[in-house]
Amino acid sequence: MALGAQAGEARLKDVVTKGGFTRFRRATQTPFNLVFHAQA
Repeated sequence: MALGAQAGEARLKDVVTKGGFTRFRRATQTPFNLVFHAQA
């Protein structure tokens, strides 16, 4: 699946949780980047 750089947090969370991860959260952000933490 190609999500691109503008997928958005909600869409990324949906894909990650459907992939088997049970925890998903935003770890940090900068003016240019979002960093997420996913855990099975």
